[in-house]
Amino acid sequence: MPIVIEREAKTVSEATISVCEEFGLRRDDLDVEVLEEGSRGVLGIGSKNARVRITIRRDDITEKGLRAKKALEMILGFFVPTHSVNLRETSDKIKLEVKISENKGLLIGKKGEMIRAMEFIVGKIAGRSCETGKEKRVLVDIEGYKKRRETAVSKIVKEAVKKARNSGRPVTLDPMSAFERRIAYMTLKHEDGIKFDTMVEGEEKRIIINPLRRNGERNRRNFDGKA
Repeated sequence: MPIVIEREAKTVSEATISVCEEFGLRRDDLDVEVLEEGSRGVLGIGSKNARVRITIRRDDITEKGLRAKKALEMILGFFVPTHSVNLRETSDKIKLEVKISENKGLLIGKKGEMIRAMEFIVGKIAGRSCETGKEKRVLVDIEGYKKRRETAVSKIVKEAVKKARNSGRPVTLDPMSAFERRIAYMTLKHEDGIKFDTMVEGEEKRIIINPLRRNGERNRRNFDGKA
């Protein structure tokens, strides 16, 4: 479904430029239909704004995706002088992949906490008054951090599974974020000979891996239902 926007300004050119600036697009990305030419009137009396209908020439993105990209670029501008944001969308996600040359640690934060904060803020900003993509979730990644973290968490989980099997005793993992727990659960689903629970302590959640004691008992998920 194409993104169609109607805009008013003093002139057709100003209306078009405002859309380019708002969504971070080039003029070549737009089809502009003039609905009403502006007029200056006489000595400012009787002046009338121009009104245009603009169609964005891309069918692989939504209005929420464009707003999310623009919002993230504005936030990044406060932290780093140069950056680039690549926008990709799936049926249910808006993915914003960031390339920067400095301050990576600051923008990623401890265990990705800054990334999660940006996802929340950008999602809220982009979700207001948009016509398409409103139901999609905004995901942010910086310099491939999430992929590296996925690999690291999966390795930690597999080592804990091995330890539980060898020792015959439960192994409790360190507290994890929702993102990390989803990776852990996906990894554990493919492991045999164990079962796992989630222990909640205040705001912290820990996964407990237990070795199975009865032959033939299948691996199962037994946790609070929230990632």
